[in-house]
Amino acid sequence: MDRGHAAVEFAMAVAVLMLPVALVVTAFGPWSERRVFAESAAAEAARAAVLALDVSSGSDVVSRATAGFGLDQTLVRLGWCGSVPGSLPGGAGVCPMGRGSAVSVELEVWAPLFVTPWGAVGGLWVTAQHVEPVDLYRSLP
Repeated sequence: MDRGHAAVEFAMAVAVLMLPVALVVTAFGPWSERRVFAESAAAEAARAAVLALDVSSGSDVVSRATAGFGLDQTLVRLGWCGSVPGSLPGGAGVCPMGRGSAVSVELEVWAPLFVTPWGAVGGLWVTAQHVEPVDLYRSLP
């Protein structure tokens, strides 16, 4: 009477044990992609702000990168020099732009935990920070 149940139970156990592993593997791709985007956009924003001596230039860089990446601007928050990150296009905070000062950027990007054919499920904010110094020997206006 009990013959043949072991194979069915084994198949069900493997499916139950492998489901969490499969979900973690599929969640790693979008999270990793958003993490790399946040790191590169933060570095580019800080560099643009230092070169132009204005944080609005860095905010523009993040806005263009967000649009080029295909993200909605509500999924990205930007903060300058220790301020709490705010929504785009401008972000939040100001930075001193004197010689030898440092411009710091904190960029947060929303990363979905799982992407299904019906949309994203859950998510978390992925944070990246970058500090760029203003050149000591730069001519300032």
